[in-house]
Amino acid sequence: SNAVENPMYFKWTHYAPRANRIDPSVSNIIDLILLTRTYYNDIITWKNSNDSTAPVPDAPTTEELRIQFSELNDYKMLSDQIIFKPGKFKLLFGQGAEDELRATFKVVKVPTTSATDNEVRSAVINAIDEYFDVANWDFGERFFYTELSAYIHQSLANVVASVVIVPSKADAVFGNLFQVKAEPDELFISTASVADVQIVRNLTDTNLRIGN
Repeated sequence: SNAVENPMYFKWTHYAPRANRIDPSVSNIIDLILLTRTYYNDIITWKNSNDSTAPVPDAPTTEELRIQFSELNDYKMLSDQIIFKPGKFKLLFGQGAEDELRATFKVVKVPTTSATDNEVRSAVINAIDEYFDVANWDFGERFFYTELSAYIHQSLANVVASVVIVPSKADAVFGNLFQVKAEPDELFISTASVADVQIVRNLTDTNLRIGN
């Protein structure tokens, strides 16, 4: 008769002897950068208040985030450790921004527009706020003024003929704010107001502070 081949089953039970201790150290560290809705709403409320004396809202602490999002620990592996880090905002142009990041926008209107200076100022600020909408950015990105300028021109093509950014800091010169880098835990937000928009007839070396 034909020989029947019997399969072999092998089971290996591995355990640590009593003389050895299993290393329980964490091998995977997961950094989570979280932007909470409460903090975001606090920033927007502060920004819209236009109160230069009001303190900038603080981001939540790491411990507060750990408690608020503790349920996330239920989904991690035993060897994982989740580090909760608060997402923050890098304030640009207006109140609350660092001195080297404050600026004035010089705007030349389209000669044929019927919009008043105040209407143009408001329209420029609205376009800037739309550009920096939190949904358009990731943490740690780089801001390029040329992209913002293109967006303003596209949005206000019938109103704005030219718009440039001029640093407010006394020893700064034209071009200093053409590029800004956010930290890995930062998002950009503009705090510029209509007071930071100046309507000019034309752009000159003087009002641009070229060679200053």
